[in-house]
Amino acid sequence: MGIVRHERNGKRLSHVLVNNGTVYVTGQVPADRTQGIAGQTQQLLDRIDQLLGLAGTDKSKILFAQIWLKNIKRDFAAMNEVWEAWVPQDALPARATVEANLAADDILIEIALQATLES
Repeated sequence: MGIVRHERNGKRLSHVLVNNGTVYVTGQVPADRTQGIAGQTQQLLDRIDQLLGLAGTDKSKILFAQIWLKNIKRDFAAMNEVWEAWVPQDALPARATVEANLAADDILIEIALQATLES
């Protein structure tokens, strides 16, 4: 089948790439950056649901998630509340969360992940 790319963003990237049964979702940042960490996190998770759907999979098949927070001490607990309400408890992925100097001051979170097409 080869590599399948969805939602190309100019000359820089594809938001979703599928290869050999693995789905790669590029780092997602919130569109509405006026919200706090809970709102920004929910935005990203809604967007990830949409992108996984384009690739033919869903959040129950996430293998690994990478989360970057602008301020981990302040935002870790609130982000986790939103994450835990969203992620299927019987399909918890591996995950890493770190603090990072993100691309803009009003971006509080970025999430990238890999999922599978397999059941």
